[in-house]
Amino acid sequence: MASTITDVAKLAGVSAQTVSRTINTPELVSKKTLDKVQRAINALDYHPNITARLLVNNKARSIGLFMPFSSDQVKQSLFFSTLSATICQFCSQNNLIMQMFTSMSREDSSQLFVKLFKERQVGGLILTCPSVSNEELIYLLSEKIPFIIVGRPGILTAQIPYVDVDNVKAGTIAVEHLIQFGHRRIGFLNGPSNMTLSIDLREGVTAISRSFPELEILEAETNLTLECGYIEALKLLQTENRPTAIFTADDLLAVGVKKAADELNLRIPEDLSIISGVQNGWGHILPYKLTHVDTQFEKLGDIAAQHMARYILHEEPINLSTLLEVRLVEGQSCGYVS
Repeated sequence: MASTITDVAKLAGVSAQTVSRTINTPELVSKKTLDKVQRAINALDYHPNITARLLVNNKARSIGLFMPFSSDQVKQSLFFSTLSATICQFCSQNNLIMQMFTSMSREDSSQLFVKLFKERQVGGLILTCPSVSNEELIYLLSEKIPFIIVGRPGILTAQIPYVDVDNVKAGTIAVEHLIQFGHRRIGFLNGPSNMTLSIDLREGVTAISRSFPELEILEAETNLTLECGYIEALKLLQTENRPTAIFTADDLLAVGVKKAADELNLRIPEDLSIISGVQNGWGHILPYKLTHVDTQFEKLGDIAAQHMARYILHEEPINLSTLLEVRLVEGQSCGYVS
């Protein structure tokens, strides 16, 4: 039969409350008490009830991470891999648990999150890739569910905390760089039309386009997968008056563009220039250094987890609206129009 906290207390000669305090906040007990309790725990092979331990101030010490994509899309995305790994590491260092959810249906997920929060299975949520639709956020706010968004929300208000990269600027500096190389007919592989990421990138592209009336932007929507990037790039590059450069929302799409270019015997950058709005990691497999926008996206998970932890552990209100700066990183994938 499994040992209990009472058994540990009896063997160590202390109260059950002291054992609990020693396990949860060892820095608050003396070394003598810590040693006695630890010896008793080892002797009895005692394992604390994780569910009980992960409740603080009647809140679950658990952060739910939601990704509104299918499992196949998440598997292809190094953005999600980096984000979840960063949040998981933060949780392990702060005695928290991370739970990850993927789903194509935001509405069903919102109802699930309310249920999990009220049952104290999660203490707060990190939502990713926000949509231009706001019903989900309004519902969570009405149910008083604590959350933070990685990405720009569809509505900007002090009640909705978020952290994002400056995707508007990313779109502007990417296309501006291509213009400097003489490109005037540019393909643009954007993300899903319902994501604020795609809206912001388009806004940045549109902003720089106003200064160059002769500029032609050929935009195509993608689901941010390799196959979709390849298919949409092939369509663009097979047109009679094909673009001389392509701007992609991320580097996985850029890999898809390279695949299409190879199939059509187009050289990079002699025949076609490629620039990516972010370097998530896939760009490193290309045989040249990919010109891209450095968005500091690696910091997003840690910032979001820190703010959610403050709420769970200290009941601090989460008021955050942060945009990370971006900068151009020149590689070898852009060249002058021949």
